[in-house]
Amino acid sequence: MSLVSIIIPIYNVQKYLSRCLDSLLAQTLKDIEIILINDGSRDNSLAICEAYAKKDKRIIVIDQINQGVSVARNTGIAKATGEYIGFVDPDDWLEPNMYELMVNKIKESDCPICFCNYYKDEKNNSVPKDFKIEKDLLDKEEITDVIISNMVGADDIMPHYNFVMGCVWRGLYKKSFMDQYGLDFEPGVNIMEDLVFNIRALLKADKLCIVPDHLYHYVQNPTSILHSYKKNMWEDQMRVHELLEQYIIEAGLEERMRNRLDMRYVGMAFSAIYNEVQAKNKEDMRNKMIKVKEICADEKFKVSLERIRPIRGSEASGKQEEISEKKVVNKRNSKKGINKKEIIKREVIKKETSKREITKKEVKKKESNKEETTKKEVSKETQRRFIQIINRKIDKEENKKELAAQDTTARRLSVKKKSVIK
Repeated sequence: MSLVSIIIPIYNVQKYLSRCLDSLLAQTLKDIEIILINDGSRDNSLAICEAYAKKDKRIIVIDQINQGVSVARNTGIAKATGEYIGFVDPDDWLEPNMYELMVNKIKESDCPICFCNYYKDEKNNSVPKDFKIEKDLLDKEEITDVIISNMVGADDIMPHYNFVMGCVWRGLYKKSFMDQYGLDFEPGVNIMEDLVFNIRALLKADKLCIVPDHLYHYVQNPTSILHSYKKNMWEDQMRVHELLEQYIIEAGLEERMRNRLDMRYVGMAFSAIYNEVQAKNKEDMRNKMIKVKEICADEKFKVSLERIRPIRGSEASGKQEEISEKKVVNKRNSKKGINKKEIIKREVIKKETSKREITKKEVKKKESNKEETTKKEVSKETQRRFIQIINRKIDKEENKKELAAQDTTARRLSVKKKSVIK
């Protein structure tokens, strides 16, 4: 029996697999078992797994026919003997102290789940991704407000949404907790299966601890499911939403989460439409449009669009930014030792300066408006004169034509006269 069982589903990742396994073998926590589930790979992934298993007895290799990532992870859970369970994606890699820090934290806090921060690796750049919270221990209410709600979806159309990625690789889970509530992955769910798992798990958890360190490297792999065309994406997304909605309703949180669920459904529809029209979809344009029309005709999509409530809006967004700016200024002032009188004095000066600026802007605006009016008047006068000139020219031309016609008539009469005299 090991302290931590680390489960890795593997499918056609020979290019990245060695880096991932090397980072696991380099863990400072040695009491681990590494369970590799080869899910019907058609490249050299299985051979790489078997070669590593010969080098280290902590590695267990299971080979099965391709059944998808959810079934592969469930195979790993059934095989696991550890007190805690972690999940790793085979194209990612870990910091050496990841599981040591997380085990220490989860034991110290006596929590069923522990999360850490991570890096998003893009080409040669690692971007740190954090929970936007200061606390490292959350109770049940805080888990719902801060984590679950932001995993489900945005509560507004404005950009202040605190997105929390619902991935399992940033987590460590107590095996007894998983067994108690029968927590596993939904078979047949091929995308966002870890989000579905985490929502289910977090709804059952009474506490959650967070290690603030960035311990996991999430690699942007352009050939992964998330970054390529997926044939049945819309159907898979609807299944995910159905499960999320079911869990939220069962937990009595529907009213609280309704706007977030609707926002997620609309977002899913938009991403499914993009998935269909992108160049990587080799269907002809007619078939693409048929699928797009099917998505747009979805009744739940229409209802969600109607029901969405934009809560904060740009005005509140501006206020939020103003509040944040004031907090930063206050912190800066307190560090510098500036007293309240000085702060008030500066605020008064700032307001007066602001008023003067506003007055200047208003004057400029008035001057600009005058210029604009003058330009318009000049333009109108120019147009009027131009029309007059054109009319005069037309009159002259008409007069010329009339004179020419009269002259022609006179000549004809003269010819007729001469003819009669003869």
